[in-house]
Amino acid sequence: MSLAQKLKLYRKQLHEQNRGAQESSLNRQQQDQMLNDERQNQAIRRAATALAADLRTFEDQYVLVHSERLPLATRIGPYALGDLWQTVASWQAFDAAHPLSAKGLHAEDLLFFDTETTGLGSGSGQMIFLIGLARMTDHFLELKQYFLPGPGHEAAFYDSFLKDCTSLKHLVTFNGKAFDWPRVKTRHQFVRDQVPKLPAFGHFDLLHASRRLWKNRLESVRLQSIESKLLSMNRENDVPGKLAPFLYFQFLKHPEPGLVKGIIEHNREDVLTLVSLYIHLSNKILGKAAADPEENYEIARWFEQIGDHAHAQTIWKTLIQKDSAFQIPAKARLAACLKRKGDYRQSLKLFESVIAAGEDEGGLISIEAAKLLEHRFHDYSRAIQYTKSAMIQIGHQQNDEKLYQYKKAACLKRLNRLNLKRAKKFS
Repeated sequence: MSLAQKLKLYRKQLHEQNRGAQESSLNRQQQDQMLNDERQNQAIRRAATALAADLRTFEDQYVLVHSERLPLATRIGPYALGDLWQTVASWQAFDAAHPLSAKGLHAEDLLFFDTETTGLGSGSGQMIFLIGLARMTDHFLELKQYFLPGPGHEAAFYDSFLKDCTSLKHLVTFNGKAFDWPRVKTRHQFVRDQVPKLPAFGHFDLLHASRRLWKNRLESVRLQSIESKLLSMNRENDVPGKLAPFLYFQFLKHPEPGLVKGIIEHNREDVLTLVSLYIHLSNKILGKAAADPEENYEIARWFEQIGDHAHAQTIWKTLIQKDSAFQIPAKARLAACLKRKGDYRQSLKLFESVIAAGEDEGGLISIEAAKLLEHRFHDYSRAIQYTKSAMIQIGHQQNDEKLYQYKKAACLKRLNRLNLKRAKKFS
């Protein structure tokens, strides 16, 4: 055998040895990956058992679904779950539109919804790892929680959730418009070709309603603050929501069910509180539960803002009969309502009552009285008197020099016009 033939044979043997080594290495990697996948799957199955959850599969992915049925007599704070039926029925009889109105809906149409996420940011890197929802049936409240066992299982996570919500008509959330649902939409984009479309629905966001009624009495309008301060609810051994991301990431490293059990219970409590809070807010607005003067004042302002002056006026009239810190502000609001309706005499009477009580900060009420006296009653002397009073009040507020000069110029213009009208009247 020539030297060239020997070299050729050697190269062939060396190539076969390298290929064999590569195939052996690849096989070991595949075996290691399969072994690792099987370990993860075993950990997921153990977690499902420990958390009393069903293990649903989608292609080669998993989602853990915990289901619970609560009797309608179950009390969540001051209300039984079954009270939701009466609340929704009361909305059917209410003769006005309102942002929280369930008119045209059934109790079963409401889906109480909350999520837990890996962070508070709005970027695409933030995942939802737990969805909790509850809906009413004739005999019980059905609560379901969907747990994401790892980042590679989002298709199963959203497929299961969306297939259970095909009849979704109305979400009830706490900050869901700004936080929860936008994040659902963001994460859905990554798996949209594999899972059902997001449904169209109405949305009651109870954070906005809670802020309207209680922003001045609660240090923080958080769900847990509302529970303890207004619904007489106290959680025991609750895992704070801010710890949820840390505990979930720990679970991904070491899938021990105990790491996330507290988060799942926290989410469950949040969802059930939404039911109680919706009943509570609705009953206040509908007049089915006692509301204190501050709550009534804010409810009336809400009606006024949405253009329902009739309901606002009814509440103002009730408030001005009661001695409270909101009696005078209610008089000013009612006076403005009556002015719009054309009841100028009663409107002026109320404006003057507010002024007499010394509650004309900034001179706005005096200006309103002056306008009525000038344009509706042609009493220029009294209009001048109230305009001068307004100028004094404006002088007490000079923090904003530009605004002060603007208001002062407007009053001087009004005074000049009134003096001319009075002179003409008596000439």
